Amino acid sequence: MSSRFKRLVLFFFLPLFLYFSMYTWNWKTGYLDRLAALTGMELTGWVLAPGRWLQNNVDEFWSRYVYLVGVRQENEDLVLRVRELEQELGRISEKAKSADRLTSLLRFSPEPPWEMRGGRVIGQKLGPNAILETIFVDVGLSHGVRLNDPVISPKGVVGRIAKPGLHFSSVVLLSDPSSRIPVMTSEGRVPAIVQGQGAGAFLEVKFIPRNDPVSPGEILLSSGLGGVFPKGIPVARVVEVTPADVSLFQRVYAEPLLALRYYEELLVLSRTDGFDAGQPVMFPAVTNASSPEALKAPDKTPAAPPAAETAPAAAPSVAPPSAPEPATVTRHPVRKKP
Repeated sequence: MSSRFKRLVLFFFLPLFLYFSMYTWNWKTGYLDRLAALTGMELTGWVLAPGRWLQNNVDEFWSRYVYLVGVRQENEDLVLRVRELEQELGRISEKAKSADRLTSLLRFSPEPPWEMRGGRVIGQKLGPNAILETIFVDVGLSHGVRLNDPVISPKGVVGRIAKPGLHFSSVVLLSDPSSRIPVMTSEGRVPAIVQGQGAGAFLEVKFIPRNDPVSPGEILLSSGLGGVFPKGIPVARVVEVTPADVSLFQRVYAEPLLALRYYEELLVLSRTDGFDAGQPVMFPAVTNASSPEALKAPDKTPAAPPAAETAPAAAPSVAPPSAPEPATVTRHPVRKKP
């Protein structure tokens, strides 16, 4: 036999013989299958376990660190969106409240010869040292507003135009000491004058005769005397009545129907019949000889100075101390709210 044939037998037939021999032996005994299963599972386990450990750690790192970067950004975006929605909700809620207030204003319909126009409050208590109880509104002469035009809200009188500008005006409030409004009681129809006493004080109701009926809780309405305010608009509510002892008149105090400084939208009333509200009718001074009936009619004397219902047009401020009160009318001290 040649060496080439020997090598062929050695490298081909011998391995084939050994393979069939082991196959036959394994087929009969099954030892090799069990050995392969055991070693295969061990090898597979040792190969897969590090991979699984690596996968678990990578997943944990991703979920705790890398993925949370996106979650944090998403959380910040959501927080920002929530704030934007809250602001939008606040704006919508404010618009709804403003619409309700404007609707209540539009429900008021003055009778001829009065016409109304709306205005917004843009400032409060203006002027040197803030002496006057005033607010600032965004309507003026260009809108048809004139001096002493009444300013009202859906609940009642607020004040009057003190200084009209071209596009803005100052309004002296009902509580200012320079404010005087002719009124009448809602039940007894007793005429009187309501005068302010400053911030935080009750309104003083003057010239109610000692025998005329008036009680706490009664609403005071504008009487329309003098032509500055329309008749029948609520002005104040009576809170205190002190019967007269030696005086001709009772001591009566009232309060505005709501806080005068918490307005946002108001109505300004103007006359269309040519009446000059800047020159109101003067009411008579009260003396010992004056009868209660004399208070129920305005003084028609042309020479009477205009100052009963409103302050002078040139400077709506508190009357100077030198201006004397009538001889028999006692000037009561300011009655502060409790």
